[in-house]
This record gives sequence, structure tokens and C-alpha cells, in this order.
Amino acid sequence: MSDQFLSQDELDALLKGLSNENENETFRGGGSLTDVEKDMIGEVGNISMGAAATALSTILGRNVNITTPVVEEVKFGEIGKDFSGEKVVVTIEFVEGLTGLNVLVLQKDVVAKIADIMMGGTGEVEGEEIDEIKLSAVSEAMNQMMGAAATAMSDFFKTKVDITPPKVEVLNFDDPNVTFPPIEADPNTPVVKVSFDLEIEGLPTSKFVQIMSSDLVKQMYEMFMKLQKDETEKAVQEQPATATQTQSQPQPQPQQPQPTPVASAPMQMPMMPQASVQQPVMAEPAQFQPLTPGQPQQTAVPPDKLELLFDVPLTVTVELGRTRMTLKQILELSVGSLIELDKLTGEPVDILVNGKLIARGEVVVIDENFGVRITEIVSPKERFYAAQ
Repeated sequence: MSDQFLSQDELDALLKGLSNENENETFRGGGSLTDVEKDMIGEVGNISMGAAATALSTILGRNVNITTPVVEEVKFGEIGKDFSGEKVVVTIEFVEGLTGLNVLVLQKDVVAKIADIMMGGTGEVEGEEIDEIKLSAVSEAMNQMMGAAATAMSDFFKTKVDITPPKVEVLNFDDPNVTFPPIEADPNTPVVKVSFDLEIEGLPTSKFVQIMSSDLVKQMYEMFMKLQKDETEKAVQEQPATATQTQSQPQPQPQQPQPTPVASAPMQMPMMPQASVQQPVMAEPAQFQPLTPGQPQQTAVPPDKLELLFDVPLTVTVELGRTRMTLKQILELSVGSLIELDKLTGEPVDILVNGKLIARGEVVVIDENFGVRITEIVSPKERFYAAQ
């Protein structure tokens, strides 16, 4: 009888084995990524980060490239072991279409160089210090980048995807008390880590990491599979319709032999189509009158109907001059600052109607109010080239 029962040591070993198996199942079985899921994450990362790179390139005025992502799965509690020192952490929350947190971890020195370029510098900064102004500039860049990424994801999943404004902060991963954004509550819960290489013209290549919760990845995968299913069903529905249309076309009927007519009446000769004789066409090059100053331009509206447009309101703008300034120069403006324009003293000002240049004039004073005396009407030819 004693052989039918397990000893206490055997029970302890069995329970320990079951505990280890359940723990492994929680991580691998509950969140293990398949090859299809990794390919889906890589495809979404390519599309979204490609749009983000385009937005950053527009902001910096330099070529920006983000390489193909590398997807892996890690425990949430082990993320901090992959980083050391101070990093710039960007937290994005999906609020429509998808729900969950998405976190980017970037190198601090690269972020400092990006902020310097945005503020009119060359990106050649010695230190990695990021003050409030630089952090604000980077926040705006991340806002535009992640907005472009969300739009690209909306186009990919064919549903609206919306996010909150990104939260940008500097975290020191050497500090044991640092709190990473709460992607998951349980440190043993698996999360998805996607690594990218960031290449900015004139700067050394750097790496940054995107971290997503397993629940967010699951939502993406469900949307991806639904999209694939809808496209497959659409293709299947179109195929029978094509086959039915082919079968419904009238089939040629075999011709029945016709009886030979009796020659009791004169045979009618078949009418042969007569070739139409075309008359020679005289062709000559078209003559156009050049646009010359002062030449009246014909209006598309008949004169007797032009009065129907007399009450249409138009916006008249007098442009004193223009200039271009960097973000750094804008932020340095204060009361009393002078802005130099691109026009000289006494030079005619431009008069625009609905944004179109039509005349030039000189500034005058009329009863303590500014006015403009028209000195030149812009010719149609000049107006045409000014609109290009």
C-alpha cells in the first residue's frame, strides 16, 4: 500500500515543478510572439516610424532615416537593465482605435543635438544638458512625429487612430528609485521591445527603443487579422461575380443552313461600303498675342453679368515686408525687439487681394490713419508669374 503514495519529498518536487511550469507559461504561453506577430509589428513599425522620420526631416531640414526594426519580447521588470545613465523617455497614450501606452527611449546626447538644430544651431553641442526651452522644442518635435505616425497607422489599419500629446521627460536609469512609465502592473508580464537605428544627416547614428504592452500588440494583431480577413472576403466575393458575368454572356449559336433561293427574280448584288473621300485639311500654326503691360485682359464673365459679383467681399492686404527667423530668434523676442524686413525705406509696398499681388503703392497718412496711394498696377503677365 505504501508504494501507491508519494513521499513528502516527491510531493515538494512535483509542486515545485508545477510552479515553474506555470510561471513559464505565464510569460511564454501568455505572451509569446509568433513569427506572424513579429512580422506584423515590424511592418507597423516601418510604416509609423517612416512617417515620423519624414516629419522630423521637415522640422530639421535634414535627411532623416529610421532603419528596419528588430522585434523581441522581454519581461517588463527587466527593461531597466537594458539602459544606463540618463535617457529621454517619451510616453504616448493611444486613446482611439487602440488603447494602451507606447514608450520611446532615446539617447540624451542625440536629443540635445536635435533641439540645438531646431533652435537654429548646427547640432554640434559639447554637453548633453537639456533645459526647459530645449525640452519644449523636443516635445513639439515628438508631437509632430507621433502625430504623423498615428496618421500612418490609421491608413494602414483603415480606422482612426488617435493619441494624446506625448509626455517627454529625462530619467536616470542608474537611480534605483526611478519609475518607468506604467506600461504593465506586473513586472513579470511580457512586453514588446522594438529597436531602431536613427540616422540624421550630419550626426552620428544612434539607437532608440520602442516599448509596447502585450495588450496593445494584441489589439494591433486583431485589427491586422480583421483587415486581412476583409480583404480576402472581398476578393472571394468579386471572383464569383466575374464568373457569373462570364457565363451570362450570350453564346454564339450554330448557324442553320439557309435554303437556296429560286432564281425567279433578278439577283441583288450586295452593297459594298463606299470609302469616304476626305477633303484635304489646311493646317497652320496658331498665332497668340503676347502679354504686354497695359493690355486689357478679357474677363470670363460677360460685362452685363459682372454686376452679379459686385457684392462679393474681398480681403485687401498691404504688405510692408517679410523676413525669415529661426525658432531660437523667435523665442528671444521681447518688448522692444526690432525685426528687420526685406524692404528699404521708401520702397513701394505690395497690395494683395485675397493673397494675390495686384498693385504697389506708397504709405500715406489720412486723418491720423495710415493709407496707401496706388502708384502701379501690376500687369497680367507679372501677376501670372508672381502666382507661380
